[in-house]
Amino acid sequence: MTDTTSNAGLQAMIARAGQITAEEAEALDVTWKADEGILLPEPSASLAIQGGADGRMVTNADLVAAWQHALEAAGAAGRVEEIEAAQEAGRAVRHSDAHLRDRAGAEEAVRSAVLATGVRDLVSDEEFAILTAAWRKVLGEV
Repeated sequence: MTDTTSNAGLQAMIARAGQITAEEAEALDVTWKADEGILLPEPSASLAIQGGADGRMVTNADLVAAWQHALEAAGAAGRVEEIEAAQEAGRAVRHSDAHLRDRAGAEEAVRSAVLATGVRDLVSDEEFAILTAAWRKVLGEV
């Protein structure tokens, strides 16, 4: 990480992710999934034959581009600790007391916010806002 302040900030975010309530996790999940703009394929016989493959597609191009840029920028800058912090935050949600059946949206929202915060100097203001929107809406400022 760039300095101990960032490290402390990311560690605080990871700790917060591990303490989210079921209501917060649900709100993060719903907010993130709404932001993704998920499009599901029409059911078909061929899809059923293929085992009903998960054909969900994220249609929010800005979100996808911001995530991809943050990840690529972190990798190119050798910011492995920030990537690992994002992964750790996602695991913290999974192991929290939130007990949701499907925490995928909550995990993605937390990973996204932690990564964006860790590489704040590498992403634009717009990308940062996009990647931290769910966290800020549900949990407050990053």
